[in-house]
Amino acid sequence: MPFALHQSLSTKAELWVWKIKESEEELREGLHFHSRLEQRLAKLKAGSQRKGVLAVQHLLLKAGIDPITMQHDAAGIPRLPSQYISISHAKGYAAIALGSIPLGVDIEQLRDQVQRITSKFMHASENFAQTTSELIQLWTAKEAVYKAVEVPGIHLNQQLLVHPFEKVSAEVCHPQKTQSYVLYFFDFDQHKATVALENT
Repeated sequence: MPFALHQSLSTKAELWVWKIKESEEELREGLHFHSRLEQRLAKLKAGSQRKGVLAVQHLLLKAGIDPITMQHDAAGIPRLPSQYISISHAKGYAAIALGSIPLGVDIEQLRDQVQRITSKFMHASENFAQTTSELIQLWTAKEAVYKAVEVPGIHLNQQLLVHPFEKVSAEVCHPQKTQSYVLYFFDFDQHKATVALENT
């Protein structure tokens, strides 16, 4: 099976990525289908989404984690008993980030449609992102930080700011939380990914 990447990001976090080339039937092989997983799969109509969920199960196994120990809280956020976890999947890829500090991961396929929705997530100071590739990278950074901060209702275009990419950092300024984050950027074929780690 096409496992793609395992990389330590710091002493506190690591990234695992799966390149999804298998059929859904192939991805089901070797997995234990506990009731929570069955229920999650049953809610997904798109085969690509089901394959993403199944690929995440394989990544957990690769990371030495029993998938049955992962649960989703009332807000749908994945939880593990003894470490932080963040999950993302896009067509063709799945990713998990694991660590001892709050973190987030997002992976997205390059799509020109992002040019039409920049006002929803882009702050005026983030005009360093212009091309589709740069805007998708910015979007993944925002999504990764949003997952890491876990404060609902943050305005991505006002309260979550990504600094120019070479600075690999972002910050959240929200009444409930002010926090900076370290960013790690990745390219996978026609995909961009970002991992955000709370800056401690």
